[in-house]
Order: sequence, then C-alpha cells, then structure tokens
Amino acid sequence: MKANSEKTKQSKKATRRVLAGVLCGASVLSLVLSLAMPPISQAIANDAQTVPAEETVMGGGSSSESTDVDNTNNGDTEKLNSDDAEGGEADPSNGVEQGQPEGKLQAEDGELSDGNAVMLAAEGGQTKTASTEIQTADGLKSLENASGAASFKLMNDIETSETITLNKDGSNITLDLNGHKIKHTSQGQSLFNITGGATLTIKDTDPNKPSESVDSGKQLNDQGQDLNPDNYGKKAVLSYDNGIPSNLTYYVTQSSPSATDTTKTTETLYEHSVDIKGAIVACGGDENLKLIYINGGHFSLENGVLTQEKDYYVRNLVYAENESTVNMNGGYVCGGYCRYNGAGAGISVNNNSTLSISNGVIAGNCAPSGGGVYANRSAVKVTGGVISGNSTNSNGYGGGIMAENGGSVTVSGGYITNNRYANFCYRDGDGCHGGGGLAATKGAHVTIFGGQITGNYSEEAGGGVYVTNIFQQDSRVWLDIKGGNIASNVSYRSEGAGIRVGQRVDAMISGASKDSPVYITNNHCMSRFDWGGGGIFVQGDSNVAASNAGRLFVYNSYISANTAGGYGGGVAVCPTGKTLVTNTEGTAIFGNLSAGEEHDDNHFNNENVYNKEKNTGNEAKPHLSGGGEKTEDRDAYGSEVFRKHGHADFFLAAKKGHTDPIAAVMGKMLGGGDAQYSGSKELKEPIDIPANGGVQIYQSIGLTSGVQTGSDEATAAQKAATTFITGNYSWDHGGGIMSNGDLYLGQPADTYVYPSLKLKATKKLIDSQTDKNKTLTGNEFTFMVYRKDSEDPFVNGKFNRDACAEVGTANNDASGNITFKLGEQFAASGTADKITYYLVEDTGEDSDITYDSAVYEIVASVKDTKTELMTVPTKENPNKQIPLNIHNYTIENVRVTKHELDKSSGVWSVTNSWDNVQNRDGYYPIACEDSSVTFTNEYTPYNSYGSWTPKATKVVKGGEMKEFTLEFADNEEFEGNNVRTVKTDATRGATQTLPFLNDSNEGIKYSLSDITKDPYTPGDSTGRGASKTFTYYVHEKDESSPLSHYKYDKSVYKFDVTMTDQKNRSIVATRVTYTQIKDADGEKIDPNKQVSVNFDGTKPASTPTFTNTYSTSLPLSGMSGVTLTYLAGAAVLCAAAAWMHIRRKANAKGGKRRE
Repeated sequence: MKANSEKTKQSKKATRRVLAGVLCGASVLSLVLSLAMPPISQAIANDAQTVPAEETVMGGGSSSESTDVDNTNNGDTEKLNSDDAEGGEADPSNGVEQGQPEGKLQAEDGELSDGNAVMLAAEGGQTKTASTEIQTADGLKSLENASGAASFKLMNDIETSETITLNKDGSNITLDLNGHKIKHTSQGQSLFNITGGATLTIKDTDPNKPSESVDSGKQLNDQGQDLNPDNYGKKAVLSYDNGIPSNLTYYVTQSSPSATDTTKTTETLYEHSVDIKGAIVACGGDENLKLIYINGGHFSLENGVLTQEKDYYVRNLVYAENESTVNMNGGYVCGGYCRYNGAGAGISVNNNSTLSISNGVIAGNCAPSGGGVYANRSAVKVTGGVISGNSTNSNGYGGGIMAENGGSVTVSGGYITNNRYANFCYRDGDGCHGGGGLAATKGAHVTIFGGQITGNYSEEAGGGVYVTNIFQQDSRVWLDIKGGNIASNVSYRSEGAGIRVGQRVDAMISGASKDSPVYITNNHCMSRFDWGGGGIFVQGDSNVAASNAGRLFVYNSYISANTAGGYGGGVAVCPTGKTLVTNTEGTAIFGNLSAGEEHDDNHFNNENVYNKEKNTGNEAKPHLSGGGEKTEDRDAYGSEVFRKHGHADFFLAAKKGHTDPIAAVMGKMLGGGDAQYSGSKELKEPIDIPANGGVQIYQSIGLTSGVQTGSDEATAAQKAATTFITGNYSWDHGGGIMSNGDLYLGQPADTYVYPSLKLKATKKLIDSQTDKNKTLTGNEFTFMVYRKDSEDPFVNGKFNRDACAEVGTANNDASGNITFKLGEQFAASGTADKITYYLVEDTGEDSDITYDSAVYEIVASVKDTKTELMTVPTKENPNKQIPLNIHNYTIENVRVTKHELDKSSGVWSVTNSWDNVQNRDGYYPIACEDSSVTFTNEYTPYNSYGSWTPKATKVVKGGEMKEFTLEFADNEEFEGNNVRTVKTDATRGATQTLPFLNDSNEGIKYSLSDITKDPYTPGDSTGRGASKTFTYYVHEKDESSPLSHYKYDKSVYKFDVTMTDQKNRSIVATRVTYTQIKDADGEKIDPNKQVSVNFDGTKPASTPTFTNTYSTSLPLSGMSGVTLTYLAGAAVLCAAAAWMHIRRKANAKGGKRRE
C-alpha cells in the first residue's frame, strides 16, 4: 500500500509535471503565434487586395489609360493656354481679322479667326442661307434683283466697269469674295450704289487665306531731344502684283503700364504683315471715284479687302451720306489715295451718317484731310480695330481721323497709331494745322473712354489729338477724356505732342476710375520756336478778356518725370487766360526736370538763333521760344531771382500790367500732402508756399516741389490719381502741360484768400528759484498761429490744435521779440465776416522748463471783395457755366482774448481781453503793450538722483552656518568711513545673499553732482545723459580664531558700476560687473586671467560668492555633520548583524532540509 501510495504520489507528481510542461509549451506557442501571425495576416490581406486591383487595371486598361491621357492632355492644355497669355500683355493685333479659314477657333500664335462667330452660330443650330454662286460680271450685276436676305459667293476673279445699284428697302445682301477679286475699272463711277434702306455686307471666307503675321516688337526708348523720327508715324506699305495690291504691312505702337512703376508706360512698336486675297480693287480711278457709295443705306465689312490699283486715285474707298450707316467688323480698307480737295480716302461719312469700327484695319490711306477716316456732320465710334499708317498730303487735319462741322468722335477701344500729318504750313507760332492721329474742328466733339492713340506724328501741331473750334463764335466744343493711353506721339514744328486743345474748346481729362485711368505719357514736342507742350498744349487768345481761349480741366492728376529744355518741366503757362492749381480733385506736380540756372550774355547770338528754313538753332540751355509776340520767357531768363530759386515743376510768365490776379496756386497736392513748393514770385521775390497757404500771381512765378518719388506725399498722390501725365518732353517749356489758354488743375471752385496778417508778441524766461529773468538766446522757443476753420478747438474743455489749420511759425529773438508775417492764405471755403486765429507757444522737450500754456484768440473782422476770374463749365455738365471767383478779404478790426488753463482743475478760463487792437507799424501787438509779456516760461535747474545696492553671497560647506562678516568699501584696503559690513544669520541656511545697506536700509545713493566729476562721460550742458563708472571692493572679514574648524574664503572681488543720468531726473546703474582679483587663498590673480562677470542682484549665482569649508574628525552634537565614512561603517555593521541572525535560525532547526 505504501509502495502504491508512493507510486501514486510519484504518478501524480509526474502528471503535474507533464501538465505543467504542456501548459508551458502552450504558453510559449501562443506567445510565438501572437508575434508571428499579424505580419502573416497583413501579407494575406495585402495579397487579397492586390488581386482585384490588378484585375481592374488589366480588365479596364483601355478606360484607365484613356483617363490618364486625358488628365495629361488637360494639364498640357492649361499650360499652353497660360503660355499664350503669359505676361498679360494685350494682343498687338487687337483682335484684327487674321484671315483664318471659317470655323477655325484659334489659329497659330493665338490669333482669332474671322469665322468664329459663324462657326459658333452654326454650332448653336442656326441654319445658313445657301449662297448663289457668281461666275461672271453679269452674275454680279444680278445682285440688283435680290430682295430680302440673300447670299452670294464669288467663284472667279471678275472685272467690271458697271455700277450695281441696291435700292430695295429691307434687302440684306451678303457677298462672299471667297478669296477672289473684283476689279472695278470705271474711272469715276461707283461699283456699288447702296440706297433706299438696302444693306450690303462684304466678307471673305477663303479657306486658303493666309494669317496675318506680327514680329516680336521693338521697344521705344527715345528720351528728351534725342528722338528718332523713324519710330513714329510709320506709314503703311503695300506691295503690288501687276499694280494690284498683294500685301499690306502696317505698324502698331502698343502702350502698357510699366512693370516697375504704374505711373509710367512703355511703348513697343510691332510690324504686321498680311497677304491680300479676297478684295475689291478700284482700277484706273480718278479723284472723283467713290468705290462703295451709300446714300441712305447700310454697308458692313466683315472681312476681305477694299483697296485701289497702284498709281491711280479714288475720292473714297467707302463714301456714305444722308443718314447712312457703315459698320466695320473686320477686313482691311487700305491704300486709298485722294489727290486733291477730298477727305477720307479710306472711309468718309457725311450728313448725319454713322461709322462704327469694332475690328479690322484702316491703313495706308492718304488724303488732304482725314487720310484714314473723315466725318462731316456725322458720328464715328471706335470700339476696336486698328487705324494705322494713314496720312495727309496737304495743309489739312487728321492723318488718321478727321471730323468737322458738328458730329462727334467716340473712342473706347482699338488703336489709332502711327498716322501722320505730313505738312508744315510755315507759319511759326500758329499751330493752325495738325492732328497726326485724330483731329476735330468746327463744332465736332471728341470723347475718349479707352483705346490707344500712340506713335502718331504731326509735322506741325497735335501729334496724337488735335481739337479746335476756332472762328466758331457761337459755340464751344468739348474734348472729354476718361480713359485710354495717349502715348509716344510727336509734334515736330508746333505745340502739343500728345494733345492740342485749340480755341473755344473745353477739354476735360479725368480717369473714370483706378481701373480705367488716363495715361498721357512719353510724347515729344520738338518745336524749337513755339513754347511747347510735350503732353498737352492749350491755345489762348491774344485778348485776355476774350472768351476764345481754350480751357483745360484736369482732375486727380499725377504730373511727374516730365522734362522741358527750358522752364516748367511739369507745367508751363504763358497765359492769355487764367490758371488755377488746387488740391480739390486736383494735382500733384513734382519730380519734373527743366533747365537750371544757366545764363550767358551771348545766349541770343546768331549761332543759337532758330532757323526756320532748316529747323535748327535754339540749342543753348535753356531753350527759349523763338520770339514773336511772346517773349515773357526771356524776361524770366533775365531774372537771377527766378533762375536761382527753382522752376522745374511750375513756370508762369505773363505780360506786365495786370491789376487783377491771373493765377492762383495752392500749397497742398493731390492726396492731401504738402506740395513743398519753393521758388520765386513776380521775378523778384523768393517764396515758399505752406501746405495750408497759396499764392496769387499777377505776372510770373517759378516753383519747384520738394516732394520725392516714393515719399508719403507721392504715394498718397499716386493712390488718389486717375490721370497720369509722365515722361513727356518739350524742347522749350511745359514738358507735361503748356498753356496760354485757361488751365484748371483740380475741381473749379471759388478760392478764398485770407489777408496777410502781421503779429508781434514777447517772451520772458524766469528762474523759479531766484524769480529773476534769465538771458534768452535767439530761436530758443517756438510759437504757432492756427486758423479756425469749421470746428471749435475749445471742445470738451481742451484746446485741440488738430481742429485748426496751421498758418504760421515763428521763434523769439535774443531780446524776446516774436514776429509773425502771415502771408495770404487760401482756403476752399469762405468766412462770413470774421477770421479767427490762435497764437500759442509750442511745448518743447526741455523738462527744466515749464512752458506757458496760454492761448490767445485773435478775431479779425474782415470785408470780402469778390473778383470773378471767369465763368467755367462744371465737371458734371460741360454745357453748364458757373462763375469762378477769388474772394479777397481785408482786415477792418482785430480783437484779442487770452485763455489760460487752471492746471489743478483742468478748466480753461478767459483771463483778459483787448478790443480794437491797433495796427502799429504794420503789426498788431498781442498782449505786449505797456511792458507786459505775452508768454512767460519758468526755468527749474536740472538735477537727478538714483541708487544702487551691492550684494554678495555667503556659502558654507561641510558644516553649519555661523555668523560671518562681509565688508564692502571704495578702496582695496577696506579703510575709511565708507566701509559697509553685513553679517550672516546663523539660524538660516547654508547659502545667503546679503545686501550692503546703510543705517537707513538704503543702497549707495548718487546725485547728478556725483556722476559729473572727472573722470566722467559728459551729457548735454545741463548734465542730462552724463555717466560715470565707480569702483568698489568686497571681501570676507577673517574671524577664524573663534571658528577654528572653518577654512575662510580669502577672495577679493572688484565692482565696476556705471551710473547714468536718464534725462528724466533719475540715475540708474546701466552696467555693473564684478571681477575676482584675489583667489580663495588670498593670492592675487594675474590680470590677464581675470574675468569680469555681469552682476545681477536677483540671482545668487551672479553675485560675488564666498565659500567657507568646515573640517573635523568627530561628529558634532545632534549628529549633524556626520561624514559619509561613518554612514558606510554603520551600513556594514547592520549587514553583519542580519547575516548572523539568519545563521542562528538555521542551526536551531537542525539543518533539516524541507521539501
């Protein structure tokens, strides 16, 4: 049984061991699986996902690849489109028809085809009318029988001398040239006679028509008098095949805002070339031939060419009259030549007819007037297209466009470019012909909303635009410019390179918005005789009182970077009219250039005289006009005051003898900034115009602005401006604008001229400690005069200077006298019968002085004398006239009231008043009669005080803190009465940072006298800003005898303390360092090894530190100070005791082994 029992026990024990082993194995296996399965599961999952993905790619490969290709193509397409538009520049072709096949949306080089509208209409589901094919001249004649809407297509070149009359009211006939030519061989009879309300449309859908080409362009960089005439007024050129035009080359000057300065523009000249295919050609014609004649009908040119045979003539390629309409939506009208008295060799519209140009090119036409386009009592509307390279051949007007006898020209898009007025009438000073780009006379109005008038050339006046209404005594016309670029035009022998405003014309120039500005830029007036006008010229009248003078109104203008070879780089005026320069929607004139102070007694010798026949001379600086009736610039040249005091921005010179002012200039500029004008007045008086002031002119003025490009004033003006007149040049005067008519730079409004006022006051300075007067120095104190405008400055119990306009500044002299000479002040609004001024002292920055806060209210009773300058049209309605007046005020009485501030209550009160102050020797005394003083200041001598608290740190290692003593002194021997001591507290910690204080618990005190003793760094004359560096020492006092177990630290530290006056009556430590000069054993440290440390009394680690070390063999009472050796021994004893206890228990059990 026992054996079985033992076996059973053994069996159970074995079973337990097996089970334990199984459990251990299972645990190990589970652990292994838990580590291995997740990666395997993830791999299986990945395989499961990969298979369907691969199946999708393989099964739908076509679809997937197509999607990828589409995405790639879309990206490329976007890139191509962005490349086409790169740079954001306007297409120099201006959307002109390029001869692409019908239905092609975009040809090479991004040019649009003529067939777009047709193709889009077809895509929209509209049905085209079938065209009747024309094979012969008889077939062409059959157009006369067509009615309603009818289309015809030319299948061959046709030659005919017959006239085809279209006179069925409501008929709408379209003729497709289809790449072929109609050669009309009649000498004087029209090819088409369109009348009775009939409509004819010409187009050319030749699928093989070549596209128009454009070169890469040439940037124009002509500057000043160095001008290359070949870059301007470039005539269009036709090539011929057996006398029939085969190619047209024309030029477009494109103007764009500068990439670096949007107040300026840059111009680029492009050459365009196109082969001529489908065309109607006048062959063998004379000066009576009107190739297309419209009388009460309608004509449209969609594309194709209207032209003439070489060495023959036409009166007009298109002539319309009697309420006819001509629409040019594409194509070319080119090469027409009118030999004698006609006008408009390209297109002529007459008697209430209308010409609308939205696309296409009118180029290379020539006539006595209106080489490209002529309008007589009719309207021309230009919204697109190009009018280029047209010219005049006699003394007429308008190389590109001419309008006269009423009617209007409206330009809102497109290019009028490189046209030429080719003749000079040889009457210097008249400027009676011109208009390279556009001319309007005899009652024709011109409005420009946009587009570009560029690169045109006039041999006489008005390179870009010429508008006059001379001899039309019953009316005035207007030139209204609200947008667009008038740039890089040239007038060669007379005035107004960009624009010439003639007699009886009201010209109004103002950009409609920041998004639609006006640019009048980089134009060149090269006249060596006339006064000039690079950007604009305004014609006057020899009779000042006459109403014939041209009038120019310019709003929100920025006039800068213009140049004159004579005077007035920005603006010059030789007025027979009036001039007003304001800041109300006004102007900023600055940064312009003119001749300098040059003067030579031989200036007018024969070598420098203008030669009319050769157009030479007038080379010496300054360039002056050629003489004649206007020699006022020579008077200015003879004045040293004028020459030396500036004339770069504004110059006015009128005839002598005016008793009323002929001009007024305000001191503020567009944007509200100070124009900083300085110069001379009436050829003898140097002047400065304050921001809130102005000047009236009776004969002459020269001004230069102190404003610089990029300044706050210039930036504010640029933000407000919508009209930019920049980069223009005049050989003589007026680089930006030249006027001898009426000129208004700003909103016409009455001007109010407050009278000149001279004031006298006195100043006294007393010493507050002695109550005696101190000696004054000149210009020691500053005083201001303000003018009350609309607000009361004594609002809310305070005197608010900002509510007034500052009108004068003065300083005292050494005797205490203060004098004000307030010149005439200009304002935008008037006063009833009183003008109120305030005289105050400007509070200075000297804290030693208590400034007088008195305010003297000066009320001048005045009388208004009104002078009407003229009547002027309003900005809103050019047909409405309003009087423009200058109000001159004269003083009749002066009353003074003294206001003083009670500083304790903060309340102003009236403390004195003087009625009817009398003018004495031209001055009004302000509270300074009978030895009284206007302003009294108190002087309190300056002093300042401060303190610094030195600190040091005491540390004990290996023992308890005891009472130790630290010493601080101003000498290294620690001797004398200035030694301070501080003791540690034995009841506190082992590290203590201690301040060195006096008996009143204060640090070291300093006064201004302490820090202004040699050696020191001086401040100003009062001691403000002075500084001095002081040296101190600190060490531990050796008291080792009662504490023999401590090793004392024998270090010595040196303090360098810089105390500086803060100019506010305080002295502070601006730099404190400490340097250990003896080590802990009391040995001196080599100066080369000494290191200075910045002192920070709030951080113990940044103060001088003294460390004492305790050393002994026995512990102290209370077991404090036991060393690590004793602790280690105690640990060993404890371990031995524990071992012995364990052994004893084992022996007590007899050593029997437990199972």
